[in-house]
Amino acid sequence: MGSVIGSFLNVVIYRMPLGLNISKPKSRCPFCETPIRTRDNLPILGWLLLRGKCRDCQAPIPARYPIVEALVGVVFLLLYLAIVHSGGALLPYRPPNRFSGGYQILEGRTWDLIALAVYYCYLFIVVVAAAYIQYDRQLIPRRLLFWCLGIGLVAGCLIPELHPVPAQVSVETNQSSTEIMLGELRYHGALHVSFELSSVLTVCWGLLYGVIVGILFCWRNLFQPGAQPTLFPPRTLWLLVLMGVYLGWQQVVSVGFLSALILCVVQLVFWKRDSFCAKLPAAAFLCGALTLQLLLGGYLTILPDQTGYLTYLFVTGGQIVAIPLLTGLSEAAYRNRENINSAQDQIPFDESSTLTS
Repeated sequence: MGSVIGSFLNVVIYRMPLGLNISKPKSRCPFCETPIRTRDNLPILGWLLLRGKCRDCQAPIPARYPIVEALVGVVFLLLYLAIVHSGGALLPYRPPNRFSGGYQILEGRTWDLIALAVYYCYLFIVVVAAAYIQYDRQLIPRRLLFWCLGIGLVAGCLIPELHPVPAQVSVETNQSSTEIMLGELRYHGALHVSFELSSVLTVCWGLLYGVIVGILFCWRNLFQPGAQPTLFPPRTLWLLVLMGVYLGWQQVVSVGFLSALILCVVQLVFWKRDSFCAKLPAAAFLCGALTLQLLLGGYLTILPDQTGYLTYLFVTGGQIVAIPLLTGLSEAAYRNRENINSAQDQIPFDESSTLTS
């Protein structure tokens, strides 16, 4: 299923920035315009059987298509294992189910986890599409962002189980085993479609912190919009806003800090030499950090019930302060390398002009 969605995502990545219809016409070769046969349109397998070439004109088919299909398929499988199959053991704050594996699925105790996995999968494919669109030097379409934002706001406000970490986390953890068991029997496995104030507050706080973290993450591009080249193309901020709505404010802070840290390390390592990783846009690092957060959120999210309130404030505040520092350093290293490359490209032209004069 994930690979099939990845195949459709390739269509979205190519057509949506160009303003084309994503459902019609049928997928075709970009060189000879021949519609792709159904047997050749199988995810991953079709590209392998064709050996990366069009059946009719023998034009090469980019390897990015099966890469996207495999990436989405693998991450979907990992999300199922981390969220549903484990009984929510890797989710932050939420107590895990008493059982895991196929038994709890047969017992019908995983509907909330299945809904949460689907919710996260949708956010993941939108961020993947945005990363590839930015890699192609194109602008992320507004309709892609607005659809994701609208679905996140509506579903997040109406289904409380989609936000395992509430906006306000209690420091007290002294629950008896009876209370934990009653809470599991009452809530685990069920979906409650209701308009609750706590869910609305969680979504609103996530939206607010998504905007704050997005501004801190992209501040160089926001205050210097005409500066080129840049690691932070327009509308990168929107990706963090989406993550805030879907994950909540605690997890969007974690994603913003983790992506800024990875981005800074990559830019400093390849400060004076070209590399594929060093040329990736910031959305690619946001996608990687989001994947880690979705799979290992229980270990990457700092909450007051784990560390104490003062330690929690210190760590969270440190992450928020570090985000603009790390991204600013990354942007400076990136621009320095690009300036060096552009200066080296102009040396032959300068020498020839000097000799002729």
